Amino acid sequence: MKSLYYMLISLMPMVMFFNIIQCSDSIQVSASYLPYLQFRDRPYNVSGSMRSLHLNDVPVLIQSGSMHYPRIHPDDWLSMIQLVKSTGINCISIYVFWSYHEVEPGVYDWTSERRNISQFIELAKSEGLLVLLRIGPYVDGEWSYGGLPVWLRPFTEKYKDIKIRTVNQLWQMEMQTFTETVIKYLHPLFASNGGPIFMVQIENEYDNIAHAFPPADVAAYMQWASDMAHSICSICYWITCKYENVDIKTNNANNNYYSGYWLRNIHWPKHNYTQPGITTENWIGSPGWTQFGSAKPHRPIQDFTYSITQYIAYGAAMHNTYMIYGGTNYGRVVGRTHTTTYSFDPPILEIGIPNNNHFNHLKHLLNTINYYVPALLSVGDNPPPLANITTKGVVSVNYTSPTNISAQSVIFLINNNDKLDQTVELAGSYYTVSAWSALIIDGHSKAIVYNSANLSDNIPIKLITAQFKNFSSIQYLPEPSLISSIFTNNNKYKLKKSSFHVTLPVTNTSVMQEHYSTTLDKSDYLTYTTSIQLNESDINRENLTLRLPMRCESLFIFLNGKWQTSIFTQANEFNVTTILNITDFKLKPYSTVELKLVGATMGLDSYGTHLESMGRGLAFKLSDTVIFNGKNIVSNKWNYQIGLIGEDKEYFNPINNTNLPWKPISNQSSNKLSNFNWFRLTFQTPANLINNSSNLYQVNMTGMYKGLLYINGYSLGRYLTIKAPTKDPIPPCDYRGSYDPSKCRYDWGEPTQILYHFSTHLLNNNGKENELIIFEETDAIPTQVYIKITAIESSYLVK
Repeated sequence: MKSLYYMLISLMPMVMFFNIIQCSDSIQVSASYLPYLQFRDRPYNVSGSMRSLHLNDVPVLIQSGSMHYPRIHPDDWLSMIQLVKSTGINCISIYVFWSYHEVEPGVYDWTSERRNISQFIELAKSEGLLVLLRIGPYVDGEWSYGGLPVWLRPFTEKYKDIKIRTVNQLWQMEMQTFTETVIKYLHPLFASNGGPIFMVQIENEYDNIAHAFPPADVAAYMQWASDMAHSICSICYWITCKYENVDIKTNNANNNYYSGYWLRNIHWPKHNYTQPGITTENWIGSPGWTQFGSAKPHRPIQDFTYSITQYIAYGAAMHNTYMIYGGTNYGRVVGRTHTTTYSFDPPILEIGIPNNNHFNHLKHLLNTINYYVPALLSVGDNPPPLANITTKGVVSVNYTSPTNISAQSVIFLINNNDKLDQTVELAGSYYTVSAWSALIIDGHSKAIVYNSANLSDNIPIKLITAQFKNFSSIQYLPEPSLISSIFTNNNKYKLKKSSFHVTLPVTNTSVMQEHYSTTLDKSDYLTYTTSIQLNESDINRENLTLRLPMRCESLFIFLNGKWQTSIFTQANEFNVTTILNITDFKLKPYSTVELKLVGATMGLDSYGTHLESMGRGLAFKLSDTVIFNGKNIVSNKWNYQIGLIGEDKEYFNPINNTNLPWKPISNQSSNKLSNFNWFRLTFQTPANLINNSSNLYQVNMTGMYKGLLYINGYSLGRYLTIKAPTKDPIPPCDYRGSYDPSKCRYDWGEPTQILYHFSTHLLNNNGKENELIIFEETDAIPTQVYIKITAIESSYLVK
């Protein structure tokens, strides 16, 4: 990725005021652009006033971008940090995902897989970037259960009375313990030790759920959270998000598409004009609104840059792009219904290259703002007024030093009217300001240096793609948990008893067991099995009926080992009514049949009120029934099998799968394989097929539907190729007017996600073959799978 990085940082916007391109080196090293460089490895304090944050009492303007270390392969951390830095940001914002680090109560993991948060922060430090550490510890982030560990749920005796995110002793004790642990572990990287962590967040978007609790409890809980945080680190600069209460000591921050109005009309007045304006999330790519089965969201860059420019003009101290790079939801960490790609349309795409829709226009803006930081901060805590220079929404904001008129000066013209382009006069010059746009004007020359509505600076990068289909072999193996004696004639491989693959007898229960309380999140798959005695009237029927609630994304029903039906849904709850065919069974009155239900989840919801009451699976509520041909069998004796044998035995691991009885696939283009199969596709690492650029890889899952994906033993996450609904006609995408995720959707009628990214570092380069392992739940044509290779056209590469 190194050559790619140096190519990308050379792509500075070509339509810049005066010689900003020539000045880019001085911008990059100036204290106003990368303030941390002045303090790196030396203790410094952080404070805030109305207009700005301060490092050792020096005012700074923070332009930040979110990227999440668990969503990036560790070998790509540095190159991605450098590419993100090249946009002009001076800070990286990261969540700490509680469930990813405290895997069991009191057992922490800070080093395995993508968990080495201290190393990630050290890399940001090496690049001169500040870090906003968002502990939460509830974070949402489209992470399963909002980042909370599943062992915290009320299915054990210890936590049976827990209430999450409110005044509750159990919750508060665990929340404080985790917060203390994070602060202690990362303490060497805090500002007091010369580290890049200059700001820390406690709780997250609490106003979104406050309505679910008594007002007194809301106030008491947030007061406690603030006091608790300050008691752990009294010299840290603490913020919270979306909780405007003047009584707590933490600085409130905003999450929204637009924050200019909030800053001037809500935040500053409510806090007596003492707190700086901080935005922790201005969404682009809208990962929170990207679900399997939906068209992809797109936020026009003209709207995004308008919102940033307006916010900076109105007096912001810190702005954060969420996400500047989204990455990949590896493994099984993502929240229910959300895609494996974490943001399809951010400024930097998942495969690690600029998004032609956004990158250069955003970079131009950030660098322009960086250039004018001295002017923006010259007014101190007296931000200029918003001058209404028309009656139809055009606002002028003039940043000129009150004591030095020859100093740098910048003027903003903001047209908040979403329909009318307007021509205005300013100091003898005339400017046309497009509807819903912003101009940045040099205060001395009166030249336009940035126009949010003008995309002439958004110079695209030319990409070349190829399809790699040269697999050495394509093989399959049925998942043995649903097949009897599959290995009876193979003496080379015998199943061994495992603590993971277990049968848990449950008797005398009034409901079936909830998925996560049974699996402890060890697998998406839980098999429920019970025996049912049929009477004479049942035997005389050709079909039996089954009705039950379904609170998982897929359900497979078997009767006496024979598959009956498969059901897939993205709904939170779905009432299943299905017909079970018994004509092939030779049954006598009062025969016993075995009913087997395989439920598969795709994570817990990442957001909601009363998270402790959230559950997934089948009929686990007290009021639920499972009706089998008119009889409620919910209180039958149910046996539970957690996970798949292929998961337990690691069929996806090249070390473990060599001696498995894989079967070759032939003529697969015309014949589908039925439910629950593992597929093994082997291949040599492709040479750079296109040019001397780094090849970037994605697996195209055409021919497959739903399951798990691995490369060389590394989990690339879940896949699902469900299509978005069709829409005819597709409404035009107009950037003007307030954005919401229903606007400007694209890829209607196409699979929400067909491409699944993997890092080049996961491939073997020593002549050893690679293994692409797929677990597929339903029928599939694996011969249609291929690897998409993307490279940047050679003329864009730095020699």
